[in-house]
Amino acid sequence: MMLDPQADPGRRAWLPCRYCSDNTPLYLLASDVNMVWVQCGACLRRWWHDTGVGHGRRPDHLFDVA
Repeated sequence: MMLDPQADPGRRAWLPCRYCSDNTPLYLLASDVNMVWVQCGACLRRWWHDTGVGHGRRPDHLFDVA
């Protein structure tokens, strides 16, 4: 897998990676209400993360991408 074309070093999410447990900041790719679409720069996995803020609305396509 490659780094997403939308991965911008200026847009980061300060969360630990849920797959590799690396404390490297995640690339923030998109957001929708309380959900953020992130990608780890170390293992390159992407997933939606629920921030717990807002109404609990989930995106139409909620999935993990290996």
